[in-house]
Amino acid sequence: MKEWIRKFNLRKAGFISVAIGVLTIIVHVLVITGVLPYLWVNGGRSESFEVAQQTSFSSIIIILVSIVITIIASQIIPIKFNKFWGIVISVFLIVTLPLSFFGIIEQFLGTMFEKCVMSIVTIVGFIADTRIAFEKRW
Repeated sequence: MKEWIRKFNLRKAGFISVAIGVLTIIVHVLVITGVLPYLWVNGGRSESFEVAQQTSFSSIIIILVSIVITIIASQIIPIKFNKFWGIVISVFLIVTLPLSFFGIIEQFLGTMFEKCVMSIVTIVGFIADTRIAFEKRW
């Protein structure tokens, strides 16, 4: 699998992953501001608007951290890694891939908005993240 995924440009995968992250942040901001109904996200399982807001705030923080890691790992901002940090970043990214795949499944089990819109976003992000994860960094 690693051979075909490396055919995609690393920086382009990074930009796609960052764009997906920004789009997801926008969705969460729309939930926080009440523009997007909170029952459309989180599988419709949030008991109240306040719970949905807390979940969205947490998601935004996690996404911002992942965007920073993506920018570094995809060499959008070129940083030289020593072998140790290259391995740490690679292992972190590869270990998080199953979580991303689980996220795709969750989207298909969620609300109609998640099935029709966010599942596509999640799949594209997963493909870009897979490309970034299998880059040799040392």
